[in-house]
Amino acid sequence: MKKIFLLILILLSGFSLTPCYGREKSVILFNKHQYTQDTIISATNTNVFQPGERIYYLITLPKKVKSQMLLVQVLKIGGEGERLGYDLVWGKRVKLRDEQAHYFTDYVVFNSTGAYAMRVFSRDNPTKVLTSAYFYVRN
Repeated sequence: MKKIFLLILILLSGFSLTPCYGREKSVILFNKHQYTQDTIISATNTNVFQPGERIYYLITLPKKVKSQMLLVQVLKIGGEGERLGYDLVWGKRVKLRDEQAHYFTDYVVFNSTGAYAMRVFSRDNPTKVLTSAYFYVRN
């Protein structure tokens, strides 16, 4: 009886501790240069930028978004006067084209220094964040 209980316990713990490799997540990559096939995996990928510099971003979508609509938001962390909280500083609604079913790329420019968070929502489920990432604008 103890051997059967031990075998069941080992099998259950093995299934629960096994990572799910089939589930890909959306990510946001930042770069100082426009995204091409050569710059996706390069040393220029960074999340620290100068004021007034173009911040190119790439949003990957492993699953197709049914409505083909995204909402991209940038929040400034801390806001003005170093208070705690977030200030919405930029937002954009994006209509994905058929050839962009699994990615979107564009750029933004910020002149004020600070820490920022980029969040992406889908029109299918606007209350759930698909992905988020942090970047910094420093002198």
